[in-house]
Amino acid sequence: MLTFLVNDYGRPFASAAAFGNKFADWCVTAGLKPMLCDDGRTRNYRAHGLRKSALRALAHAGATGVELMAVSGHSSLEQVQEYLDEVDQERAADAGMTKLANVPEIKSATASD
Repeated sequence: MLTFLVNDYGRPFASAAAFGNKFADWCVTAGLKPMLCDDGRTRNYRAHGLRKSALRALAHAGATGVELMAVSGHSSLEQVQEYLDEVDQERAADAGMTKLANVPEIKSATASD
């Protein structure tokens, strides 16, 4: 069965922005409080942001590109590769910093500070 989201008048949303605004309203109605973002601004939840967050969480959990596509509805691996690349970069940065923290010269320099 197909399910369609419609506006308050039973018609399709006029645009992605119109749907996004209504989604933000639904989040407020559901009691979700605005959140403080990395840039220091406070924002309401948005559909795209929640989808991105879910895909990043899946990538961190080891999901494949095909699995991300199945969850998100993306039609190509290129579209979800961005999320996989972001997570790979975070993992590589963490691994690199762990290695740096274990360099004897670094350990002794930070211990004497």
